[in-house]
Amino acid sequence: MRLFLTCWLVYVMHFATNFVREHYLVLSMVEDQTYSLDKYYGMHEDIFRNPATSTVAGAHHGANPGMSMIGAIPYVFARPAVDFIVHRELAARTARGDTGVAVYDDKRPARVRFYQMARRSGLDVRFGLVAAITMVFCMAPITAASAVLMFSLLGRMGLGQRTSLAMSLLYAFGTPVFFRTAYLNQNLGLGIFAFLAFALIWNPQRLVDWSAHRRLFVAGLLGGLAFLCDYSGAILMGLLGLYAWWRSVDEDGLWGGFRRSLWYLAGAIPGMLVLWQYQWASFGNPFYPPQHWMAPVQWMDVGYQGVGGLSMELLRMLLADPRFGLLFAMPMALLVLGTPWLIRQRQSALPAREFAVCVVSSLALILFFATVQYTRLQWNTGIRYLAPVFPFLFLALVPTLLALPRIITYGVAFASVVLSWSMAMARSQGTVVENIQRVIIEGFQLPWLTVLTRMSAQYLPWFRGNVSALAAFVMGAILIWIIWRVDDPWRRSDASA
Repeated sequence: MRLFLTCWLVYVMHFATNFVREHYLVLSMVEDQTYSLDKYYGMHEDIFRNPATSTVAGAHHGANPGMSMIGAIPYVFARPAVDFIVHRELAARTARGDTGVAVYDDKRPARVRFYQMARRSGLDVRFGLVAAITMVFCMAPITAASAVLMFSLLGRMGLGQRTSLAMSLLYAFGTPVFFRTAYLNQNLGLGIFAFLAFALIWNPQRLVDWSAHRRLFVAGLLGGLAFLCDYSGAILMGLLGLYAWWRSVDEDGLWGGFRRSLWYLAGAIPGMLVLWQYQWASFGNPFYPPQHWMAPVQWMDVGYQGVGGLSMELLRMLLADPRFGLLFAMPMALLVLGTPWLIRQRQSALPAREFAVCVVSSLALILFFATVQYTRLQWNTGIRYLAPVFPFLFLALVPTLLALPRIITYGVAFASVVLSWSMAMARSQGTVVENIQRVIIEGFQLPWLTVLTRMSAQYLPWFRGNVSALAAFVMGAILIWIIWRVDDPWRRSDASA
């Protein structure tokens, strides 16, 4: 619980205000009970009107709906409060004769235009609240729970409690999961769902005390959920199905293992059915992906809707582009190369089969996205498409990290936290190194605070200039100290030990 609360609190502090395409579907499902995004057409470049070849009219976006459906859950409960705040703000603007002028002090014209459009439409406050709600009550707890899962897995692998805790905190704050958790994101979400499915199939030292059939069925549900979040999730869903069969064969033989693994398939079916229902309702065909109906965009002429053959250029960008390459955003991923030697020497706490699943799953996603032309767009938001591999690669590199001399391990951990924390604070569209430079030069910062100062003329006219984030960090540090130091917080202070 303490690990979860710590991760959740730090993630919430680093909330980023980005309003992404998944948020529009959250709004339409909760407020209008529809998948149609007609109300928001023109506000996001990924929202398009269905072509004439579709039997369904209206505007939709080119992404799977899974993460929006999950993000819609907290908004259902928070909507009355959001409506109250928004209505009160709009009434105040009307009373004072607000002309809709919107000042946003940013050098990126597209972001300025978006804010001005949202302000004129009276959607700026609603967008901000929905972005915060889906992050605080969806992304942050999901990622914090994945850190707890990492802690549990490492403990079941035989690592001590302190070591498991240290490695879990390194996963939480020393990898790009810190950066990607800041707003609603289907790539990281599907990776965490798949990683939980992997843990249930593996079930080291009875991680959960469930029957094999129940574990495989729930793992299948999670695999189907990954597919519902993004079509790249189908790769992990399929590989985890093979892993489920592989482990089942050990206990029941070839045919018996196949029959047992059908429980995984049964669990995966609901996610696929929900995706097909969404595609049928949105486009009139259950089997074509949303990208099939997109308006023509750059690179769409390559292969099928921008997905073609393996490109060595894209592979190089995915791994080594200084703006979003895996080896720049998560350089300790290279430590994975040392684990096979440790396994051969029987010095690895991670079994060979599970290491193979982690590495093969990661390589499969890397190779898949090396065929997708849209990976070139990652400069806009930083490393994104390879987010599903973060938990798998981290688990695979832990044996090497622990086998290194302690001084090197500490150095790697420190450098990784500095890198990831800088990315989470600065969120620069430049290189990964530029994020570090910006924090060194400008000092500690928080994304939401930075954005608020840029648009303060509309909300807090006195809140201008370079506002220090130091007070927020001090408050966060005090809360974290309380989380770890106060025993049994619900016990009366005068109760005897």
